[in-house]
Amino acid sequence: MKRIVSAVLCAVMLFVLAACGASASPDADANAPASALELLETVWNSYSDDEKFPAAGGDYSEENMRDGGPGNFSIIDADILDSALGFPAAEAGKIDGAASLVHMMNLNTFTCGAFHAKESGDVTALCGALRENILARRWMCGFPEKLVIVTVGDYIVSVYGHADPVDTFAARLAAAYPNAKTVSDDPIV
Repeated sequence: MKRIVSAVLCAVMLFVLAACGASASPDADANAPASALELLETVWNSYSDDEKFPAAGGDYSEENMRDGGPGNFSIIDADILDSALGFPAAEAGKIDGAASLVHMMNLNTFTCGAFHAKESGDVTALCGALRENILARRWMCGFPEKLVIVTVGDYIVSVYGHADPVDTFAARLAAAYPNAKTVSDDPIV
């Protein structure tokens, strides 16, 4: 009888351990954001009061527009996604979520977009297309100094503007998400 009980307990323990191992994949990141908005809010909320600037987020809809922090950005109109955040309109079908944070006085001082790729395999190509699209722009009313593109898992974050606020954001992003990878850090000329 003891052998049967021991065998059953051993089988149950192996089953439990196997189930626990299956639920925790080695690539899983407990710190991963649940949305593009959560990613930007986490970074923005880590700023000190001295680092914050007059900010707004979201798109132009009443539902998404937000004063003082990041907001959701609709991906329905690809042309607005392109003109406001620099995300290429032709690639909009490859994302399923976006959020933004911008300088309230001048978008060329600081514009940040976070985008969630539907497919992990598209992230690298989307980063390249986003970089190319932003660097090809003609600027008016002030000139951004640099562009930084970072990935956090399936999220792509682009931020361009004056060097100081862009560098602060990139540092805060890296601190908030240790798995963040800088894809590009380019001067805008």
